[in-house]
Amino acid sequence: MKWKMFSRFVLIIVFSIIISLILNFIIAYKLFVQEENYDDKWDHVRDFSLTFNRYIEKKDDRVKVTSEGIEKLKDYGAWIQILDEEGYERYHWNKPKATPSHYTPSEMVFYNIYAGAIEDYTTFAGTAKIDGYKWSYIIGFPMEEVAKYSYYYQPKKLNSNIIKVTVFLLLTPTIVILVMGYVFGRSLTNPIIEIIRGIQELSKGNYEVFYAEKGIYKEVFTNLNKLSNQLKLNEREREKTEKMRGEWINNLSHDLKTPLSSIKGYSELMADGDYSLTENEIKEYSRIIKDKAAYMEELLEDLKLAQVLKAGLFPLNLKEQDMVELLRNITIDVLNNPKYEKRKIAFNIGTEPIIFSFDKKLMQRAFANLLFKFLSS
Repeated sequence: MKWKMFSRFVLIIVFSIIISLILNFIIAYKLFVQEENYDDKWDHVRDFSLTFNRYIEKKDDRVKVTSEGIEKLKDYGAWIQILDEEGYERYHWNKPKATPSHYTPSEMVFYNIYAGAIEDYTTFAGTAKIDGYKWSYIIGFPMEEVAKYSYYYQPKKLNSNIIKVTVFLLLTPTIVILVMGYVFGRSLTNPIIEIIRGIQELSKGNYEVFYAEKGIYKEVFTNLNKLSNQLKLNEREREKTEKMRGEWINNLSHDLKTPLSSIKGYSELMADGDYSLTENEIKEYSRIIKDKAAYMEELLEDLKLAQVLKAGLFPLNLKEQDMVELLRNITIDVLNNPKYEKRKIAFNIGTEPIIFSFDKKLMQRAFANLLFKFLSS
């Protein structure tokens, strides 16, 4: 999982850098090569210079530039010198003041190679053959518009260096990308891995998961800590509810034993031949047995509460009732039990009723249990 996430992260970085380089190349190409408002005439100054001989003519034994050629030079902001075979100037137009009037062959080469040799002008040289005579000419262009430079190299060494430079340019960014991807990948993926592990622990019921709430995933860590605490509280509530359910079932079992004892006692009296019971006694004992059986039936119905309690619900039938009347009936019911008929219970209470909201059935069970436990002790 860890390496899978890390590899994906590195691939995303590499892919993003490649896309970025391609976009940069396209943008640079559009800006510097295909700019809409760029005057491409300056791309052809060399060809213009080499073919400018078409605008040179000889008239009245004098060499000069045609009017069309002058317009072309004006368009470029250029100047021109025409030289004879010995390098002496025979014609010029718009030349700078510092321009020489005579050139040796080596000077011609020098001025033709280096830009700015003549008052910040870039010069190009050409030849014009008229009537068998070979004229030379120099055209100068403003350096701010066009410039040139010379580059010397050894072909064999250059080929070797190109391979080395290409490998270097490809290998170095790759290594840098991998190192950066590893460093940043760990800083980004390690917290995610810890989050996944924490979620797995929560799914196993381990709610002791806690994260330091810091870093770029601070909000995620905060929410996970809240989730862990909430699940822990839910588990405690579940255990508490389960314990209450168990206690409730135990109490219910005890409640069943009490009326069952009464039924058993009265039944034994009625079945015992040593006792001669009157008709009224038989009716009274039968009524008590019937009442206790009905009470047991109610208790069995209350078993349904166990499932409700397990689900976290406890329905209460709350009604405004008189607590005094309820306690009086419970006391009478207990004293009607043959087991406790000889016991004395002092029921001292005022004549005013005590009215409040409670569940009669559950309250009756609670007080009856307390009274039976007290009498049995």
